[in-house]
Amino acid sequence: MVDEIKKAKTGLIQITYAIVLFMVLWHLEGILAFAGKVIGLISPFLYGIAIAYVLNLLMRLFERLFSFMDRSKTFLVRRLKRPLSILCVFLTLVIIVVAWMVLAIPQLSSSVSNIAANMPEYVADVERFLNKTIDDLGLKGGFWKNISLNWNEMVTRAGQFISSIFPRVFAFTKNFTGFILNMATGILISIYMLANKEKLLLILRKLLYAWLPKRFCNRLVDICVVANRTFKGYFSGMIINALIVGAISFSGTVVLGIPNAFLLSMILGVMGLFPIIGPLLGSILSFIIVLLVVPEKALLFVILLVVIQELDNILIYPRVVGRSIGLGGIWILFALLLGGSLFGIVGTIAGIPAFAVIWTIVRKLTHNRLRKKDIVIEP
Repeated sequence: MVDEIKKAKTGLIQITYAIVLFMVLWHLEGILAFAGKVIGLISPFLYGIAIAYVLNLLMRLFERLFSFMDRSKTFLVRRLKRPLSILCVFLTLVIIVVAWMVLAIPQLSSSVSNIAANMPEYVADVERFLNKTIDDLGLKGGFWKNISLNWNEMVTRAGQFISSIFPRVFAFTKNFTGFILNMATGILISIYMLANKEKLLLILRKLLYAWLPKRFCNRLVDICVVANRTFKGYFSGMIINALIVGAISFSGTVVLGIPNAFLLSMILGVMGLFPIIGPLLGSILSFIIVLLVVPEKALLFVILLVVIQELDNILIYPRVVGRSIGLGGIWILFALLLGGSLFGIVGTIAGIPAFAVIWTIVRKLTHNRLRKKDIVIEP
């Protein structure tokens, strides 16, 4: 009788799951639309959580620096450690932004002015190159005669293009304004979360264990511990890696006498935060700047870029970042492409550590199942 009741319960649960799955798939479009609205409403809180998590890495450094305040006999001094650490975090960010505005923007403006001043010469060089190529290929005369330009049609199409671009510009402006507002709200929320992180985590754990099975909560906490360790190590490593690459780039450009050293090193360092694709785009962008400003030193800069990339790929990245994720090159590329295609820039940044967490959990479960089956697979 008991076995029959268990079988009946199991069958009922399976039928219920099947019905729920069918209903979800049947109304998938509406569910996704509703989920999108919900995410849009809570996006400031999501921004706040993300900002607080990243800034917490820097806040912990300041809390260690101010750890002497914990030994004070005055209660007010002990209570000031957290607010003082948060204040130092945002002061650090302000200093970074001001330094970028003071050092990088003038160099960028100078580079643009220099490029604009030399643009007629660049155009003339390109024109001479095209004319020489056309002469060498024997296309002169007949080639240009076969090209007919309908200026009225070009003007009409240009007007249509401009008309079609206005709604997109308006939509972009609206989305960008919403993004700025969400970020501002997220920063305020992140300040509250940083100030009360232990209390918020305690409330979350109480809610989990109160409403969900204990075994499930234990597994979820284990997953969160692995995720926190992986993400913390990854983001810390990427920031340190970017700083090292930027410092090496700055030193190399100064030694080689290449102008705009701070701007070039900032481009290479910041783009290094985006795995695989970032360093390539940063190298191309910085090379174009050097080629247009000081073309006689472009070859030296290419050699410097090759040296920096080799040092980063062989020495810096594996030691600083690689140990925190435990993924091979092919899996990093897979996680990067998958995260970027699904979630854009956010997926590009967070895709690798997220996949590393999944890989760690799957590997642990696989080893446990093999051990239970008493199976040993030799490499």
